[in-house]
Parts: sequence; structure tokens; C-alpha cells
Amino acid sequence: MINKRLIELLGKSKIYIIYIVVLNLLLLFLSLTITGLIIYSLSLLFGNDNEILMIILTILLVLIIRVILSILVDKIINKFASKILIKLRSSLYHKLTKISKVRVSEISQLGVEGIEQLNLYYTVYIPQFFYALIAPIILFIIFCFINYVVALTFLVCIPLIPISIILMSKYAKKIFNVYWDKYLKMGGSFLDTLNGLKELKLFKVSKLKGKELDENNEEFRKITMKVLTMQLFSTTIMDLVAYGGSAIGIVVAIYSYTNNFLIDSIYLVLFIILVGAEFFLPLRSLGSAFHMAMNGETAGNKILDILEKEDIKEGDIKLNDINSISFNNVTFSYKDDNPKKVLDNISFNLIKNNLYGLVGLSGSGKSSLTKLLTKEEVIDQGIIKVNKINFDDINLSSYYSNVCYISYDSYLFNDTILNNFKLIKEDISEEEILHYLKLVKLDYLVTKSKEGVNFKIKEDSSNLSGGEKQRLILAINLVKKRDFYIFDEATSSIDKESEDVIRDIIYSLKKDSIILFISHSFKNIVKADKIYFIDSKHHLVEGSNDELIESNEEYKKIYNLQKEGGLL
Repeated sequence: MINKRLIELLGKSKIYIIYIVVLNLLLLFLSLTITGLIIYSLSLLFGNDNEILMIILTILLVLIIRVILSILVDKIINKFASKILIKLRSSLYHKLTKISKVRVSEISQLGVEGIEQLNLYYTVYIPQFFYALIAPIILFIIFCFINYVVALTFLVCIPLIPISIILMSKYAKKIFNVYWDKYLKMGGSFLDTLNGLKELKLFKVSKLKGKELDENNEEFRKITMKVLTMQLFSTTIMDLVAYGGSAIGIVVAIYSYTNNFLIDSIYLVLFIILVGAEFFLPLRSLGSAFHMAMNGETAGNKILDILEKEDIKEGDIKLNDINSISFNNVTFSYKDDNPKKVLDNISFNLIKNNLYGLVGLSGSGKSSLTKLLTKEEVIDQGIIKVNKINFDDINLSSYYSNVCYISYDSYLFNDTILNNFKLIKEDISEEEILHYLKLVKLDYLVTKSKEGVNFKIKEDSSNLSGGEKQRLILAINLVKKRDFYIFDEATSSIDKESEDVIRDIIYSLKKDSIILFISHSFKNIVKADKIYFIDSKHHLVEGSNDELIESNEEYKKIYNLQKEGGLL
């Protein structure tokens, strides 16, 4: 019923649960007081008018206090909810910066809907759980002073509600696990379809993909209906128990009064009739919140799975610069159901003031190698060293501050050119921006636009061509001098002019830096100081362009194919 892992996640905010429970108990006492005063005023209906007036004034005073407490409870719940949302989303975001890879669709759904459901678990279910345990005990003690038989009758009926909740819990947990799996699958499929919408139109298979989406939606609809059916069924059972138990207690009270058994006042019977339902309502409300809790707990466990993932390994050694990087007998494979080696016993050295080309067939492991260099993935065997220091012993923040990584899918934010540059340098001037844009022959974006540096880049850079986007990304990264530049297919699928501009700048950066230029096009790397070629067996060979043509048949074959195709 209570997930300790999720409770521990609250930290010091757990105190708000106590505040909510205590205030709800005070509200219960005030409700009982008001009911008691109303019944007492009825008993004095034909008595002293002054006394009745005092009771009415007292009732009004208690009502005002109750309203004030109700407002206070709402404010505390809102403050508690706000702290939870900020803490969870902040924790999730910071965790994502420390782990290797994430599924965008899953994170977006858990970060929005999942956290909202978990928030309800904390602010509604948990306080109600403790309130539902304490309130019936208090009412039992009060009712014992009126009639212990009625009190025992209520007490005997109360466990029927938690029993019904427990009986439903195993089935509910299974249902909500399936529900969230279907929900995440549907969201992932929808996001994937949106990303590939252009290709679906070009290949004329949008209807086929639409059918797949319909199937996912239907699966989600069916599991949602199962959840709703379960909720309706369990609510009906709890209503029968709650109001049935209350009715039994009232019948016992009336029987006791009519037979002069411990109750000799009609007003006490009236109090039992009016308050009897309060015995069951806390647990009844808990039962209603139970389904909300199961939904929130399931989402919470999935969020915890992410928060408890192992961080990328790093040490305390801070780097001022990067002079060399070496791979020593490195082996790597992706950890999936059918793992296979992507890099096999790779060794090479990267030294400052040199430009290195990295080529190979698609799937040979080029991009995987860059993921190891950025710690997006972790090696299976071997050693990676930076400045002759083990990679795992280096402080990653200091390492990343000296690394520039530009790939074919690097991202520009849906913001102004100015604000995109400010990500690199907060106090950058318009003159500096114009200078870097001129370097990549992109200054016309500012000079020919009414907005100037406030020219806004649309979502997914839709108002820029592929070449303009890549050149702008390069311009932004030129603002800060780096010791290590990784260009992963940075000239892929762009116009010739942009490719030439980018390639020329890349070659000019090798002074005082290490350049790793990854490209499928041999044209870009033939003049590199050294070329690393990953063959079809995931082995690495090195040499100049002429040396590799002479010594490696696979390299020579690919080179000749590109030459014959007019790509060189």
C-alpha cells in the first residue's frame, strides 16, 4: 500500500504529509463539534433563548474556523504539489545529463503525465492513507462513550473496505503495469511517425503507418476500458460496504434506544445517524484514491528506474587541456537481446596539431566510436586514456569543456540566432556573432533580415537549408576554442558550397587542436594527417590515403568506387 522507495524520494517534503493529516483530523473534530452543537440546540429548542443564541454563535464561530482550516489545507496541498513537481522534474532532468542514453518518447511522457500521476499519489493518496487509519480509531473512542455495541458494530464492518482493496490490489497492479506499457508504446509510435512523416509521404506508406497507429490506439483503448471497469467495480463494492455498514450501525443504535439498551436519548441516536457515515468515509475515500495511487505508483516506479540508473563513470581529475587521446585494445558491443561486437580490439592515438580521418562502411562502428569518446556508451574491454590518464578517472565536466562535437543531426534550438550563440558565450556581442557568421559565409542571415541577430530559427530548423543549419552550428561552436573537435558526418546531405566551407574550416582548426573528421566521403579526408579505416570485420587499420590504397584491398575498393562515381 505504501511504496517506501517513492516515500524516500520526497526527502524533507515528507513533513507536508503530516501537516495535511493533522489538519484533516482537526477538520473532523470541528465537523463532529458542529453536528453535536446542532443536535444540542435542538434539545434546547423550547428552552432558554439566550442559551440557544450562544450555541448558534458558537456554531458560526466553529464554521468560520473550519473554513479557514479548509483553505489552509488547500494551500498546503498546492505548495506540497508544487515542491513535488519541481523536485521530480529537476531530479529527472539532472539525471538525464548523467546517464548514457534515453528514449525521448518515454522520458517526455513520464516527465509530464507520469509525474502528474505520481504527484496525485503523494498529495492525495498518502495523506488519505494515514488519515483513514487514524480517523476511525478516534471515532471508535468517541462512540464508545455513547454505546460500545454500536461502536463495535462499526469497527467490525470497517475492515471489509481494506480487505476489498487488498483483494483488488494484485489485479490492479498488473493492469496498471500493462496500461503504462501500452501508453508509452503508443506515445513512442506516435512520436516516431511524426519524425518520419516526410518519408512516409514520399514512400506513399502513410496509410500503412496510420493502420499501425490505429492498432496501438485500440490496444490502449482496451486496457483503458479494463482500468475503468475495475475502478467502477471496486467503487461499487466499497459503497455497499461503507453505506451498508453505516446502516447496520444505525439500526443497532435505534434498536438500543427502543429497547432502553445503553442509549436513553433520542438525541444520541440522532448523533449516531448523522455521524455514522464518518466511520466509513475516510476508508471509502482511500478506496477511491487507491486506483489513482496504483497509477501514480506504476509511473513512479518507472521514473525511479531512470533515477536509479548508474551514472556515467567519472573521476576527480580535472583537465586544463587535451593533448592526446588513445584507445588501447578497445572492444565494444551494444547491450541488447542479440549483442554483437561493433568494435573489436581497436587501438589508435590522437595527438594535438593533427587532423585524423575516420572512414568505413555504414555499420562498421564509426559513430559508435564517437559515442565512446563522448561517454554516451561504455567500453566492454580495453582502456581509453586522455593525456595518458584513464578516462574513468577524469572529471567529465572539465573534459566536455574542451570538446566540440558536431554531427549530421546536431540541434539548433527554436530560438533567435543571438540566444543560440549565448549558449556558448553569455555576453557575446552582435559584432562577434557577425564575425563568426562571416567565417562560414552565413552573415546574410543577419544583414539581410529585419530582425538581425534576433532572426528566429523555427522548430527543427525548418526555415534553414541543411547546409545553412550545419554552417550555423559550426559558427556557434567556433566561438569557444576547443582542444578536441569531433565532426561526425558533419558534411552529410548538404550542398557542395556548404560542404566546401565546412571542410575548409575543419582543416584550418588543426592548429593547436585534435581534429577527428568522420565521413563516408573519402574526398573530405584524403588530405588528413592520418586516416583510420574500420573494415567490415570491425578492425581498424591506419595510414595515409596512398598507404591504405596500397595495403588494404577493402579501402582501395571503396576509394575506387567513389572515384568512378565522381565523388572525389
